Amino acid sequence: MDFRYFVTLRDFVREGDKAVVYTHGGNFVAVVKFVGQMKEQFTHIGWTKNGEPCMFPYRIGFVILREGSIPISFSTTGDPEKAIWTRPNFIDRVVFIADKGKTWNQYVQVSIISVPKEDYELVESNLS
Repeated sequence: MDFRYFVTLRDFVREGDKAVVYTHGGNFVAVVKFVGQMKEQFTHIGWTKNGEPCMFPYRIGFVILREGSIPISFSTTGDPEKAIWTRPNFIDRVVFIADKGKTWNQYVQVSIISVPKEDYELVESNLS
């Protein structure tokens, strides 16, 4: 992670915690368990941000518990008067993504957020 997640990693992520992994493109792809403690490593690992080399020095190990792919996309749109349910899909089943419209991805992009246990278990059980 970059500097923005230092405090979150230091204060809230612990060895043994589990996480849901989402990738750009609209998929939950894995559930993982963190191992070890957060550490600072200033060795460049080749990652970029906006096409430029970028250091992501705050790191924590993990093991993959289950992997697969669950495609998700927005499911509602609206007009000035009412919602229109356009694409029923997996996003409708998770609580932590409250916005089921076109901006749903703001809940999962480049962030660490707390996910209810029920949502974690739902993703885990649906990974193929």
